[in-house]
Amino acid sequence: MPITGVKIKGLSCFTTEFCGFDEFKLINVIIGRNNTGKSQLLKIIQSLCSPDHTKSRLPASYRFTGTFDEVTLQGIFANSQRSGALGVPNTDSNWTFHGLRFVDTPVSWIENAHGSVNDLSHQAKEMSDALGRILSHQVNEATEMELAKAASRLKSPFTDKIFRHMLADRDIRNEPAAAKLALRSDGQGATNIIRDHLIRADNIMVTRRRIQDELRGALNHIFGPDGSFSAISVQQHEDGEWEIFLEEAEKGLIPLSSSGSGLKTVILVLLNLLVIPTLENKAASDYVFAFEELENNLHPALLRRLLRFIDGFADEHQCPIFLTTHSSATLDQFSRSDHAQFVRVSHDGTAASTQTISAHFDHSQVVGDLGARASDILQANGIIWVEGPSDAIYLNHWIETFSEGSLLEGRDYACAFYGGSLLSRTTLSDPTAANPELIKLIQLNRNAAMVCDSDRSSKSSSLKKRVLKAQEEMAKLRNGYMWVTAGKEIETYLPGSVIGKALSLKADPVDPAQFELFFPSASKSKKGDSYVEAKLNRASIDKVELALASREHTTSAIMAPRFDWAERMRELVATIRTWND
Repeated sequence: MPITGVKIKGLSCFTTEFCGFDEFKLINVIIGRNNTGKSQLLKIIQSLCSPDHTKSRLPASYRFTGTFDEVTLQGIFANSQRSGALGVPNTDSNWTFHGLRFVDTPVSWIENAHGSVNDLSHQAKEMSDALGRILSHQVNEATEMELAKAASRLKSPFTDKIFRHMLADRDIRNEPAAAKLALRSDGQGATNIIRDHLIRADNIMVTRRRIQDELRGALNHIFGPDGSFSAISVQQHEDGEWEIFLEEAEKGLIPLSSSGSGLKTVILVLLNLLVIPTLENKAASDYVFAFEELENNLHPALLRRLLRFIDGFADEHQCPIFLTTHSSATLDQFSRSDHAQFVRVSHDGTAASTQTISAHFDHSQVVGDLGARASDILQANGIIWVEGPSDAIYLNHWIETFSEGSLLEGRDYACAFYGGSLLSRTTLSDPTAANPELIKLIQLNRNAAMVCDSDRSSKSSSLKKRVLKAQEEMAKLRNGYMWVTAGKEIETYLPGSVIGKALSLKADPVDPAQFELFFPSASKSKKGDSYVEAKLNRASIDKVELALASREHTTSAIMAPRFDWAERMRELVATIRTWND
């Protein structure tokens, strides 16, 4: 990917500085208020989706960043030629003296509206002789011109890709039958494509399956608990126009014209991703998809499920996605993704500017642009209350492992500490009716789970009153979950094999017994009774260090046989997913 970033100046609102993308990622989210220039950035990407960007260029100056690649340089600096005008000595060729030095080196340049290269910036690699001496190298004016020519030939990552665009102002309307199947950016053509796939005579089993199985299946997956469609059909009205109908078990056939625009948005996204590539005999990876303001008329929960589908599709097919949005839910969805980036567009009343958002405090700055409160973006969708830092370390790793990386702390949930015995000073009950002397945990987030050590010394031992009170209060919460450890402490779940590897022991110790005291007690009567003392032959051990060291050796397969671990993880992960639906 020789061209890694592009910005423009001199187009529309981008008049005073270069605006655009410092880099490209799989998911590119463009954030900003209305009328700041988000849609204009998509025109840059569209102009790069061409075998020859000089023909599709916008009437503006481009600033490119990239890397010189070997193939492009070999087309400029031939190994079979030596040019005195380029300052090449008799012992070298154009390639060995110049070209080879620039392979895989960064380069930046500006191309004006006519395609002329200016402000070329580059740096050659140092090369040495057999004795290790640095060989001198100079770039004269003639060489600069050849390097400028090489820069202008570098390709964008979207060269030869097809740009698919879906506007914020879109709809699916009734349409007459037409032989030509094409989906426009405003949704026109959608009804005709579905009609053709459902009733065409040739290869009807394949085309019907594409709509009834693939598209409908994805539609049901995205809608989840909000709706289940048993069939998609079309009917022709008296005026000759066709309309799409969706069938639900309890409601029968429902015309799409009677459905909300949110449903139409989801169908249009699925047509772009699932149907259009097959219709055009292409792979999804041959496209660059751009979707504008998907949040329009979509419930936040439905939007999150749609975004997760898009994210998974992009990752599976490696097709770049560009999203414009002023929704905090979109920022929330991709804020922890390594293959996503955010580009903020702002306008000072005179001109627009862009900024790549990366750090946490940059995310905080965007909140005002989205018209949201800080909690809308920065608060996790649920809180897991734990006793202390080591418990959070275990749970974060266990959740990530058990969910196969689909649930992440900071995005799908957050851990907070209640401090063990301090649990007696807290409450999870209705904040308006709770004892004013107690700390009201539920005020921080209505979605809550809690993990408590049982502290039981035997199966017949009773739980402490503070734990019983928390259990009773949590049971009343709609989206609450309580996990009291099956063993005495959370560390009891660790198999001896994990503990041995975490502590770099020569041999793995035995597994901790279910009700065995794990850490040394301050009580003299219990001195030497703990697992750490009796089985590990240590006077003490740091809780947090053990938790950190155990992570790389812990898998779901290793943990599953330990007491109720697998069952509890299934329930906790299901609860977190409920928070995020």
